[in-house]
Amino acid sequence: MATERGRQSGWNTALWWGGGFALFALVITLNRDFETFLRYLVLGLPQGAIIALIAVGYSMVYGIIQLINFAHGEVFMFSTFFVLMLLVPPEGGQTMAPALIGATVFLIVACTVWVLAERIPARWMRGAVAVAAGAAAAAANARLMPATGAGAAILPFFAAYALAIVYTCCLGVTMDLLAYRPLRHSPRLIALITAIGLSLFLQNFAQLIWGSSSRYFPASVRPAILGSQQVTLTPALSLSRLDLVIVVLALALMAGLQLFVMKTRTGRAMRACAQDRVTASLMGVEVNRVVAVAFALGAGLAAMVAPLYVLRGTPIHPQMGYMVGILAFSSAVLGGIGNITGAMLGGMVIGIVSAFVPLFDALDRFAWFEAAVRAGWITREGYAEFVQGFGKPGQYQLAVAYAFMILVIVFKPTGLLGKASAKRA
Repeated sequence: MATERGRQSGWNTALWWGGGFALFALVITLNRDFETFLRYLVLGLPQGAIIALIAVGYSMVYGIIQLINFAHGEVFMFSTFFVLMLLVPPEGGQTMAPALIGATVFLIVACTVWVLAERIPARWMRGAVAVAAGAAAAAANARLMPATGAGAAILPFFAAYALAIVYTCCLGVTMDLLAYRPLRHSPRLIALITAIGLSLFLQNFAQLIWGSSSRYFPASVRPAILGSQQVTLTPALSLSRLDLVIVVLALALMAGLQLFVMKTRTGRAMRACAQDRVTASLMGVEVNRVVAVAFALGAGLAAMVAPLYVLRGTPIHPQMGYMVGILAFSSAVLGGIGNITGAMLGGMVIGIVSAFVPLFDALDRFAWFEAAVRAGWITREGYAEFVQGFGKPGQYQLAVAYAFMILVIVFKPTGLLGKASAKRA
């Protein structure tokens, strides 16, 4: 009976959202045209895909250990710097950068190997293996990084991209091992404060290594497949090669993650820990290892899209992960925190809603605006004065996205796909 009621509730939610989306499409079509609606919808897909994959990292970790990892945005930021350090030599004033980068690579690789080697009974042997792996990784990374004053990068873009994903996964595991695992049985507030502190620490540490100035990937290393050339989808719709790659990659990663969670042994262990960690551990599930996998997966998904996000024109700087992280966290809440599918859906919705906001910059060209002017409800002079004082709607993209999330949460506190929990915090 409960299953039938839940299925009926799911269908009701889908009908409500489907009807709302159809009504919105009808409003845009009647005021402009259907091609305009499709064009803005397609423009929102790449941004939504990026936000969705970052949001998944928040939901996976929260679903298992009920922790909001506010440092996840900084993981996203570090992945872009990892690519940059393998493509661009350190600037002249960054004399300590090579040593700090080497120490970072040593630490994250050693901690990851320590976690992977937990089944080795002797701690000294496990430590020796971890230290040796970290030292080897730091030495190899030093040889792969372009030296100060050097010309071309040693690694091609995609090789640096792949290595940065590995480093970012190791960073996720290291964060769990050093910052969150010791607090696993502490009150949630302590872990939450730790997450905020870790976020600030990573921002400042990145600034110490790479400086506070904005950076970009060199145009010479950008692959042609990630270019800005337009790909025609229909006679009226086109998308750049980069945006098309982002959408296709995101869809593939989302499908792969769903298969991993639902069909693999590790995925079943993750779902068991999300339901009841204590019972899962009594049944033989290695909870710490499962949590480490969740951190690595979340970090890896963020690293998959972070360099592509930069190639869309966003500069690399130590604070870049803050706004992206807040937006992704909002998407996870919108979809239902702890629900992976909900995080994906929330990210896509936030991205699409944000994309449509600039359309209303031309509000005075909408059909209903003309009707309102003829009816005497509004004047063009009054609207022009309002725009001069408060600006056009396109300036408030993030505000509109957050307002939309708040509106949904007011009427459905558990999010789009979230379920009410019987447990009290």
